[in-house]
Amino acid sequence: MPQHSDVHVDRPLSNYAVEYRNQDFIASLVAPFVPVNNKSDTYITFNKADRFSLPEDLRGPKDAANEITWGTGTGTYACKDRALRDFLTDYIVGNSDPAIKPEQRTTNFLTQLLMLGFEYRVSTLVFTSGNYSGSYKSQLSGTTQFSDFTNSDPIGVIDTGKEACFYPPNTMIMGEEVYNKLKRHPQLLDHVKGGSTSANPAMVSMDVMKEVFEIPNILIGKAKYNSAKKGQTATYTRLWGKSIVLAYIDASVTLDNLSAFKTFRWTQPTTDVGYKVRRYRNEEKGGGGQYIEVETSLYEAAICTDIAYLIYDAIA
Repeated sequence: MPQHSDVHVDRPLSNYAVEYRNQDFIASLVAPFVPVNNKSDTYITFNKADRFSLPEDLRGPKDAANEITWGTGTGTYACKDRALRDFLTDYIVGNSDPAIKPEQRTTNFLTQLLMLGFEYRVSTLVFTSGNYSGSYKSQLSGTTQFSDFTNSDPIGVIDTGKEACFYPPNTMIMGEEVYNKLKRHPQLLDHVKGGSTSANPAMVSMDVMKEVFEIPNILIGKAKYNSAKKGQTATYTRLWGKSIVLAYIDASVTLDNLSAFKTFRWTQPTTDVGYKVRRYRNEEKGGGGQYIEVETSLYEAAICTDIAYLIYDAIA
């Protein structure tokens, strides 16, 4: 076990981990990061009714203004530490070509797996039916599923979901399988000008889909993961499944502002960023070398599910 003096927090590699982003991952856009200085704490929630009531605001010539107030509540978060490490022998580092950069490649690998875990947790959070009350979700089946090109009504279903949300949703979240069905759905193809052939079939572009559904942002989850148990033949499964979520998401998210989902991320005190990369020696393993360890501390949460709507089993 290394002593504290043997452990080095590598700031350049920590910054490198923060900057690294797999383009297939969308979790940080679905549940944006809120930097927090404490691993666990409370945050303020506001009484929605206070903001939408119509108080008496008429004031007489000698009267005082009508006094009103707004109520608050509190929510809590508790960031969980997540960390992975790998071992680099001195032999590997010493015999690597300059372009290989084993420390950066190892940091990439570990960060990728931490982000894959984050992606999995956020997809589970937003697609879990139990996180939504009855009026903020619907389940499709049979002819109502969007994979039924003859009978289903995607525009009507999306409009129903938008109408149910207390605040107009600005983001549509779906997996790649759902997107591939929707972009070829006859109801949406009606909005595409020009014909199509078997060699060049018509397809609804992302921009057209935004216009049709009147949603400013569409996020497509493309990530896959190995769902097989360790030691068994790998089975690669689409991580984002077959559902859709409509939600209001504020990209400039803070502790108190309005957003359906948030990720509280502890600011590492030794690096001032959301990741920390540590390097420490081990002289017994592999003839000597160093561990590269990447760590982060997160808490993903559904904050305001009345500004989100789940369409479960959107396709068969």
